[in-house]
Amino acid sequence: EWESDDGALIEVSIDPSSWHSPLINDLKHRGPVMLDHIASHLSLDPPLVSLLLCSDDDMRSMNYQHRGFDKATNVLSFPAGDDFVAPDDAPDMESGLGDIAIAGETVMREAAEAGIPAGDHLLHLFTHGVLHLLGYDHIETAMADEMEGLEIVLLGQIKVANPYPEDGLLLGTREAG
Repeated sequence: EWESDDGALIEVSIDPSSWHSPLINDLKHRGPVMLDHIASHLSLDPPLVSLLLCSDDDMRSMNYQHRGFDKATNVLSFPAGDDFVAPDDAPDMESGLGDIAIAGETVMREAAEAGIPAGDHLLHLFTHGVLHLLGYDHIETAMADEMEGLEIVLLGQIKVANPYPEDGLLLGTREAG
């Protein structure tokens, strides 16, 4: 478990074959801080989130099972009460706001392709996932604009550059879940 100074909590399950320790340590420090910023910005109690840092293979299975897409994606979110089924070897992940799964190889590949720090990209995807748990979405342009704007503000509070180019969304997060 990773806990913030204000009591936000992240229950974490990690596939060590798909994740590098420096990236995990970066999120261990900045993820709870981001949860505090989200809670403060939206006037929420300190949230509890379950996080699965998985392989692309596990993500592909979850993406196919829940969305019908037979490919890995960067992040999936499952609000509390959704029928989330984690890979067989993952612990029970359902609690609090819900569950977020992030694919390690995809995070690294996308960050390299975009020329951005992998830790910043991971924090962005985590933030994106938490906002989905809170009901934000990007199905329609107006909702996407609101969600992206909030992500930019929240990431800026932790000194992470705007993840969205001026001409549209970065790295397919509108297609991510």
